[in-house]
Amino acid sequence: MTGISRTPSPPSRSWPPASRRISTSPPEGEAGHGSQSASTLNTMTEKKKQPGPPRSVAAAFYGLGLTIIVFFILWVAQGILVPLIVAALLSFLIVSVKNGLDRLPVIGRFMPGAVNFGLSFVIIVGILLVISLIVRENAQAVLEKAPEYQARLGELATGFVGWAEGRSWMPQDAVEAMADFLDGLRGGMAAIDGEDIPADAGSGLRSQAFAAARGAIASATTAASTLLGNIVTVFLYTAFILIERGRFSRKLTRMAGSVAVRHRIDNAIDDVTRLIRTYVTMKTLINLTVASISFVLMLALGTDFAGFWALLIFVFGYVPIVGAVIAISLPVLLTLLAPDGGLGKAALTLLLLAGAEQSISSFVEPRVMGKSLNLSPLVILISLATWGSIWGFAGMLLSVPLTVVALITLSQFEATRPIAIMLSDNGEIAPLASHDEESAA
Repeated sequence: MTGISRTPSPPSRSWPPASRRISTSPPEGEAGHGSQSASTLNTMTEKKKQPGPPRSVAAAFYGLGLTIIVFFILWVAQGILVPLIVAALLSFLIVSVKNGLDRLPVIGRFMPGAVNFGLSFVIIVGILLVISLIVRENAQAVLEKAPEYQARLGELATGFVGWAEGRSWMPQDAVEAMADFLDGLRGGMAAIDGEDIPADAGSGLRSQAFAAARGAIASATTAASTLLGNIVTVFLYTAFILIERGRFSRKLTRMAGSVAVRHRIDNAIDDVTRLIRTYVTMKTLINLTVASISFVLMLALGTDFAGFWALLIFVFGYVPIVGAVIAISLPVLLTLLAPDGGLGKAALTLLLLAGAEQSISSFVEPRVMGKSLNLSPLVILISLATWGSIWGFAGMLLSVPLTVVALITLSQFEATRPIAIMLSDNGEIAPLASHDEESAA
């Protein structure tokens, strides 16, 4: 039988077999399916890399919680932090005085640096002690003349109520309420000791006005006592800050680790020191000028306690925006209540004091300080309200220096630079690249 012989072919030597080989090019029918699977895989990978909304919400809540904790710590530790920050500002002022002594023709050339530091410390401490004595003596004098101002306030209140009662267009309920309020306020100012309540204090608005006057007097007394009690602590802090100022800077730079981070910390410390020293020194000179001009004007007008009001104008000048308004309104109100005063004299006092303050703040201060702080006016107002709510009047005084420190600190980190840009006045802050270039050089 003749037929085709089906002799099996010898096995192939290649491995793996052709049936099991993996082809690099997919079949024509599966090409579209493979590309679709690859694109789906890439899309899923990109979605995993992108932060989802829950993570952003969690980060926002973490930031809010951290902010609340920081503000709570600042409020609880104000007894420690406020004297420490005041001492730091005094140390800047002492360093400025020391630099001025170094530039003197004779003393600066032959006096050692430690002696100039000690002399600067004595000068600043002496000025603060003189200010404390002036405040105490004038406060006692104001209390002694309180009955005269009380009588004058009664006359003004009676005259105003009598004038308002004769006007039919004024609501009589409001006139009666105002009379009760002024009467209660007058009685509250008379009872300085806060114990004896006048028999005609009554209830309602009258008693509330009495309680408000008594509370204001008690708050002022407590604030003065606290300030005097903290002076010794502030002086001790100031002395040790001056002793440790060089060592503290070296400690921070050594804690940084790398050379680039050290340069960045050094630059940040230099910026903070320069801006705060410029602000404290220039603001002190400007406030001293405004207070001196106001003192001369009040002496010419015959205002009672002209030195005391000039001192308050000097101190309140450190409070931005509202400080000058408060400082000027006090002598104007006293002029209105003085026995030899009146509405015309009070208006003249207001015009002269406000003119002197605005002339310095509008023309001299911008030329001297310029835009060195680079803070937005809205940010200054918000910081004034924020620090004032945390630390009271001390927070108002320290609001601008603390905001400057926050601005410079936030500008040193890429993640917080947008916040620093929002805090700035013109949106321009020093780039981080400059620090990197300096460190590379």
